[in-house]
Amino acid sequence: MALDTVKELLSFDCGSLVAYQLDKNSQLDSISFQTVLMRNIFVHFPDVVFIHRTHSPSGKALYVFMVDGPFLKLPGEMTKVIHFAVPAKETAESLAHMYRTFKAFNPEWRKIKTFLVDPHFRLLQTLSEAFPSAEVQLSVFHVCKHLQQKIHQMSLECISERLILNALRNTMCAATESNLRMMHTILSDFVKPDLLPQLHTHWLLNDKIWAMHRWRNWMECNQYFKDLEIITRGLSQVFCTGLSLETCITSLVFPFQNQSAQHSPSVSLNLTAAHQIWPDSKSGQDVECNQETEDRIRQSLRDICTEPAARLCLNEFAVAQKSVQLMGTNEDIVNIQILEDTHKVQQRGLKSCTCHFRQAFQLPCRHILAVLNSDKKVLEPEMLSKQWQKEPNVSQAEVLKSSWNESLDKSLAVSFLTAEISRLLTHCSSEEFERRYSTLRELADSWIGPYVQVKL
Repeated sequence: MALDTVKELLSFDCGSLVAYQLDKNSQLDSISFQTVLMRNIFVHFPDVVFIHRTHSPSGKALYVFMVDGPFLKLPGEMTKVIHFAVPAKETAESLAHMYRTFKAFNPEWRKIKTFLVDPHFRLLQTLSEAFPSAEVQLSVFHVCKHLQQKIHQMSLECISERLILNALRNTMCAATESNLRMMHTILSDFVKPDLLPQLHTHWLLNDKIWAMHRWRNWMECNQYFKDLEIITRGLSQVFCTGLSLETCITSLVFPFQNQSAQHSPSVSLNLTAAHQIWPDSKSGQDVECNQETEDRIRQSLRDICTEPAARLCLNEFAVAQKSVQLMGTNEDIVNIQILEDTHKVQQRGLKSCTCHFRQAFQLPCRHILAVLNSDKKVLEPEMLSKQWQKEPNVSQAEVLKSSWNESLDKSLAVSFLTAEISRLLTHCSSEEFERRYSTLRELADSWIGPYVQVKL
């Protein structure tokens, strides 16, 4: 099977390169792969290389090399990928062999000026020895992901977590010195001192990490993080399935099949979402079971809810179906993440969620529906406020005519946030009040300007 996989990879185009090693059972133990298109991309943009790692359940590590750097504009997020590699082990010897293979595939490797890596990258010394003229830096993407994950794990108060994550998002997209210092201050104020070392907040004050990121405007930053999220999440979904290395590597390089040597860096692969990049690995039985569960949830919404409520909930459910969902549970809470936003769903009864939709409408939101879908359950009447429930034997002829718009959405969000902040400030000690008030004072001044006294 291993040799069949190698032959299939070599058939992708006439210039594909594959280097591999077999284990004692004649299965793939390590592999490096590159198409002509990948090589052409690297030739045009060799200055900065971003390396992302993901691990399989068996302990194998996938190294994905991507081009990065100032003013890099490539249509299609997957065109950034220039090399795949799975070393035999993450030892100095195996990694050195992997780097030698990359250099053999890419004679222009000496033009690399910077490598961007994650905070837990293995054996940095081996990378530096393989590429002595290149500087190794932490990537902004991995630093922000690290901070985001640690903040989620700290079980902070809902409003505190939301404020911190919003501040982090602003810092990601506008990494000015003042914003970075402000983010550092916010974390220092809201996170307990004994937990701060886990966050490595000193990274926020390291100008070398952020200097290469500052050239991007707000929209470009959003697109940058979105592209990397799509690539890395898609790779993890495939590589972490527990399938054989032969199967995984074939699925990973699927988007690059039939890309000929004539393709230039301006060619787009026309891939815009993670679910479009890799083929679905679910079995037919799983798909059929999921479809049945989804149909039952839809029917329960129509049976229990009024027509306007059902429409709103079905819209939420459609989002939940199309998204990637990450779930973690403890005794009382289900932590559910859909794309970028994380909210808390009450485990018992699934009656509440911290998201704005649930708070504003008192209807089952996408997070509650995602938990129902995962647990193969349906909506129950007690999960719904009585104002939205159908009355027995009464037809609903009146359709909801709402003047809902973006302005109203913002107004409700601001009102909810203001009420929460007022409640937290009112029910805290004098010392805590001064600390929180000081933080709000700094936030307000940073938005309006220190020369304008903002009334709080």
